[in-house]
Amino acid sequence: MYSIIFTDIDGTLLHDDLTIGKDTISALTRATEKGIITALCSGRYMKSLDRIERMIGLKMMKIAFNGALIEHDGKLIRDIRISEEAFEKAASFLKGKTDALIAFTPSSYAIMADSFWVNEQYRILGEYGIEMDLSDHERVCEAAGDAPCKLLAKDNDHNKIARLKAELDNLLAGEAEVFSSYPNNIEIIPTGIDKGGALEAVSGLLGIPLAQMIAFGDWDNDKEMLRSAGMGICMANGSPSAKEAADMITASNNEDGIDKALRKLGI
Repeated sequence: MYSIIFTDIDGTLLHDDLTIGKDTISALTRATEKGIITALCSGRYMKSLDRIERMIGLKMMKIAFNGALIEHDGKLIRDIRISEEAFEKAASFLKGKTDALIAFTPSSYAIMADSFWVNEQYRILGEYGIEMDLSDHERVCEAAGDAPCKLLAKDNDHNKIARLKAELDNLLAGEAEVFSSYPNNIEIIPTGIDKGGALEAVSGLLGIPLAQMIAFGDWDNDKEMLRSAGMGICMANGSPSAKEAADMITASNNEDGIDKALRKLGI
């Protein structure tokens, strides 16, 4: 018996054109009608998760920034921010080294980028960010109206991203979590935060055993979530390490793999 379904968004829930398949929406609706909680679990910020929730048309649990923020029944039940020291250290190191550097609060973002990435973030998120230098944590807080939870670097030079990530791993050891959710990015979030820990936090808060959880994901930052859930399901388009961490491989995000997997499980 399963009590809750967690799904990553990009590469999992969304098609590549950023739409959600009708079969996927139907599958999550079926689950809700059976009394199963549905949850979005993503590296995105909370305002973006609100938008995805409206696209689906269901009231869902929302887990933002890979677990730094958790909202359930309209209440924020977990709120962890990146430290000022780690933020400024990372922002200063990355300044001028990648095509885009973005700081996210729960409901807004500030961006230092060329026009391509400014418009690309608008395409993905549906709103423009505040264009500014991100080196000063206090100035970012004032401009964005809140303290940031995540710093994101983007560049289509994948070799550069891999090299910078390795350097940041050493620079921020013990101060922040550094990972990639796609080959063109580096994400920096509060230390000790990952999607597996988010599932464990939900288990403790709601009293739902991990064995009663289903998790869908596609990339390396989903590995801990796929391992923690009683049933971890990776999309066919997933990374090799995400597939290795999963209990099941389903069809791709563009083929409504969530629906196909849930039908196999009798949901």
